[in-house]
Amino acid sequence: MAKHQRKAEKEHAGKVADLGCVACYVQAGVWGTPGELHHLRADCGAAQRAGWGEVICLCPEHHRNSSREKFAIHAGQKTFEAHYGTEKELLALTLENL
Repeated sequence: MAKHQRKAEKEHAGKVADLGCVACYVQAGVWGTPGELHHLRADCGAAQRAGWGEVICLCPEHHRNSSREKFAIHAGQKTFEAHYGTEKELLALTLENL
């Protein structure tokens, strides 16, 4: 994986970020919650992540800071996926809505 984004990768990542948090969409049916890009780790080796083509947008609460209403992927992936779907399923949902 290249360290720096190419132009097409940067454009794709921007579109994903503009779409908003995919977990909020699953939870509440509405796109647009501002978030952070999360690189998929499914099917990657230990301590590795997917490239810029495999990113989803997650708000801070769904990404790293669980709250009473939201489960964060980095705070417990199994719990997160039980509520919102797998990383691959959320990627497919994101790509369908771009």
